[in-house]
Amino acid sequence: MVKILTCLEKGSNVRRAGEDVKAGERVLADGSVLRPAHIGMLASFQRSGVLVYQQPRVAILSTGDELLEIDDPWEEGKIVNSNSYSLAALVAECGAIPMQLGIAKDTRDDLSAKIRQGFVADLLITSGGVSVGDYDLVKGMLEEMGQMNFWKVSMRPGQPLAFGFISGKPLFGLPGNPVSSMVSFEQFVRPSILKMAGHRTLFRPTLKAILAEDFQKRAGLVYFLRCRFIPEGDKIVATTTGEQGSGILSSMVKAHGLIVLPREQTLARAGEEVKVIILDPMFFHLANPAYLPSSTAR
Repeated sequence: MVKILTCLEKGSNVRRAGEDVKAGERVLADGSVLRPAHIGMLASFQRSGVLVYQQPRVAILSTGDELLEIDDPWEEGKIVNSNSYSLAALVAECGAIPMQLGIAKDTRDDLSAKIRQGFVADLLITSGGVSVGDYDLVKGMLEEMGQMNFWKVSMRPGQPLAFGFISGKPLFGLPGNPVSSMVSFEQFVRPSILKMAGHRTLFRPTLKAILAEDFQKRAGLVYFLRCRFIPEGDKIVATTTGEQGSGILSSMVKAHGLIVLPREQTLARAGEEVKVIILDPMFFHLANPAYLPSSTAR
């Protein structure tokens, strides 16, 4: 004997054919960023392979006789090559493959040899050697070995930035100061890598925030100020992380974002609304950004 204890509507607990994806429906559009659910859907259609954009390989070279490698014995007057590791982490965050080439000495022969090692990559980044000192050789090597498209950008930090092509490969000559190097990467290199990887969203999300303190700046330059976010009711207050020198790497460690002050502005007053680029993923939800894994369908 069977007892029916609960009434069920007709069709309950039935999975109908085609309820997930109907015939003729597009499952995955060109340019979609592949998330875990996309991978599972492709597997359910027995697609063991799908065309994606190749992860760009990015060669990273630091320059300067003053640099020490991370495991070298400490020497007075030397600087640890931190930029190579910051840049490699930023490259990996973009879904690309970093290739660290080490340190090039301040000689034309060593710099040329190390740059040539990077020709196996899709894009090259150098750190340091793009200013106007006697030992700033990268700009000259770029002009000699290839072509330089531009040098110096109206921004702070990061003004002495060079860009061009060597052996058909794009090369970004970033400043040597650690904050300048990272901010320059955010504005120029990151969008380029994402574009090479087929992404449609190339820039970090932004939000409008209330400036916490006055800040005076020089006209003619766009300023990027490291800041922290403080929620106040339905608003976000942005306060600087303290001293904004281009060598103060701790200001990037503390930063949730970058306040952007336009080039024509000379004084930003507390209480005014400012544009902020979000750096910390914990705050991405404030702007609902696109997810950025490593492979983009095409």
